[in-house]
Amino acid sequence: MKAVRVISPQHTINCSIDLPASKSIANRALILQAILPNISLKNISEADDTLLMQSALKSDANEIQLKNAGTCMRFLTAYFASIDGRKVKLMCDDRMKERPIKTLVDALRELGADITYLEKEGYPPLAIQGKKLHGKSIHINASESSQFISALMLIGHSIDNGLEIVLEGEISSLDYIEMTAKLMQEFGLIVQFKKNKISTKKHKISNSKNLEYTIEADWSSAAFWYQIAAMSYDSEITLNSLSLENLQGDKTIAKHLSNQVETRTISDNIVIHSNQSKINNQNYTINLKHQPDLAPALAVCLAALGVDAKIEGLENLKIKESNRLQALHDELNKLGYAIQIDGDSLEIKNSGNVDPSTPHRVTSSSIQIAINSTIQVNNNHQIKTYKDHRMAMAFAPLALVFGEVIIENPEVVEKSYPHYWDDLKKAGFGLEFFDV
Repeated sequence: MKAVRVISPQHTINCSIDLPASKSIANRALILQAILPNISLKNISEADDTLLMQSALKSDANEIQLKNAGTCMRFLTAYFASIDGRKVKLMCDDRMKERPIKTLVDALRELGADITYLEKEGYPPLAIQGKKLHGKSIHINASESSQFISALMLIGHSIDNGLEIVLEGEISSLDYIEMTAKLMQEFGLIVQFKKNKISTKKHKISNSKNLEYTIEADWSSAAFWYQIAAMSYDSEITLNSLSLENLQGDKTIAKHLSNQVETRTISDNIVIHSNQSKINNQNYTINLKHQPDLAPALAVCLAALGVDAKIEGLENLKIKESNRLQALHDELNKLGYAIQIDGDSLEIKNSGNVDPSTPHRVTSSSIQIAINSTIQVNNNHQIKTYKDHRMAMAFAPLALVFGEVIIENPEVVEKSYPHYWDDLKKAGFGLEFFDV
């Protein structure tokens, strides 16, 4: 097994970061591009999930491997089901086999789709015989995964009679559904989202206009830089080509950490600056029902700052790349923080282990680590990632608190932020990769 030793910077963090393109937007745009012939895309993400999506859409193979890529499995299930005559098996790894897809499959079957479970009922892998689907009004449980809803929306304009989706129950990850609707509208498609109803209309390909679309920088990745800024003194980090006016709901990280991090827009960039003077032990209550991908960065950050907090709306974390709710609980407690799971919430209590006013990184003398020293792994500071990219990126900044941490399976960041470790080096973190 590979691991990386992450060592705290010995100087004030001042850096400029080129974030990866949003894989959430890229994967939606690629599905639309596959149906609409006149779209060209710029700044496509190089994340593993997006490369898998591109490869799958170009493939004429009868079997496609999607690993543990949730957006790929959900979006491509709907896409291939709607391509008349296309026969394909969508394969996956063991974790994806634990992530339910029945709600989406049932909805597609209502439209006439021919989909068969290859192993466990209700879960991937799947065999799909593409057919001409027919639009109607369908009801779907909106509390399980917004990706099921987005998958249906993305093919709605290619279905005869269009499609109406009635959302039942409490809507989860609303921001991602709205992102899908706005993106479709930017591509010239007719989609309406009012209250609990989404409707799309059949689009004539002949009406499509040439469109060059640039994929936005990724706010989900920006969250880890907000985390770093919040946990350090006098840091100034420029996040290039990022805007508070874009499609992504995860830009709310700027609001959630506004007490600790100042955000300024300069030209086409976001500049963030640590604001340690505002850190206090106030009791935070944050609901992430609509931005669940922010949970790892926020949970680790607030624990490290020694504040009391409750993060709510985390029910969908159990079916992510890992069971993130349990993973965050286990790894933070191992480090000495007081973390409890309360239903679908994560409670963080100030354990007294951290003085938020004096992060290790504050002075050059706070940590003196010989670069050529023998790596000695402290088991308490060795973080399991559970093959989850966001776990690796959320825990690496804890080097600011402990001087160093060991992150297992560092290659998992390839899923969404391939150059994450290179960017940490730009910020002054030391990195040593080794075999465990």
